[in-house]
Amino acid sequence: MTKEWPDRIVVASRGSQLAVRQTEILGDLLRAADPELQVDVLTVSTKGDKDKSIPFSAIGAKGIFTTEVSAEVLAGNADVALHSAKDLTAELGPGTALICIPRRADAHDVVVGGEGVSGEERLASLSTGTRVGTSSMRRKVLLTEARPDLEVVEFRGNLDTRLRKVAEGEVDAAVLAAAGIHRLGRVNENHFGPVEPTRWVPSPAQGALAVEALAERTDLAELFGRIGSSPAAAEVACERAFSARLEGGCSVPLGCHAQASERGLLVTGMLGSPLTDQVLRDRISGTPAEAESLGVELAEAILAAGGG
Repeated sequence: MTKEWPDRIVVASRGSQLAVRQTEILGDLLRAADPELQVDVLTVSTKGDKDKSIPFSAIGAKGIFTTEVSAEVLAGNADVALHSAKDLTAELGPGTALICIPRRADAHDVVVGGEGVSGEERLASLSTGTRVGTSSMRRKVLLTEARPDLEVVEFRGNLDTRLRKVAEGEVDAAVLAAAGIHRLGRVNENHFGPVEPTRWVPSPAQGALAVEALAERTDLAELFGRIGSSPAAAEVACERAFSARLEGGCSVPLGCHAQASERGLLVTGMLGSPLTDQVLRDRISGTPAEAESLGVELAEAILAAGGG
């Protein structure tokens, strides 16, 4: 059978160390599907990469890590854009669509620093006034809920920079995403413990990769369909719908974690206030076919419980 896709695929991506590794992962998946395929990478600098000294919540724009990458697809310079799915805005660029969600990595948050097996044990081991780093409004709210006596400090930089800051004592601990640690092979360099995701609800689509292309590129559908994961796609669709209903961005402390299994889709959502200690959580279940509607229904329940 004659293949429909081209012999060469250009992937637009950020140039961070983690983004480079993620393009390598995508390239390996594509070449496994078509060993003769040429995969080239177009590296893009984004607003979020340039404004490294400014807190995400202060930059004030959504899509700070994705807009410029997506623009290369819209301009015809790249066939697809590769994103960390959690960085995507609710609305994609005009005429584009997510054509592939590969198998998802670990969605957990983890605590680096402290002592213990789990992240909760590590946080409990920290003394009052200990400095804990994070750049996430969601994690700040959850840290304050769990340990209001700790000092939460703004903490930007790539993964190696953040791990170095912990190792050198610039902060005593940090809360990070497990996916990046695993993808960059930093598992054995710094001891860390995962936190329980029904309480420490991850950022929507955390741990997932998303491939964006022009919706009209039907020639890419079969190729990327071969490397996509239906369970991961359902989870991401649900979590993105939850975030979209709550108008989630870098300054909104919310989380959503959908888990697809043979029994269906189990979804946990949370919404916190950046001004108070209040955190609202709820759960819902259904089928993967209901993914988006479940995300919206869960968001509506949290709004009705006081989230508004």
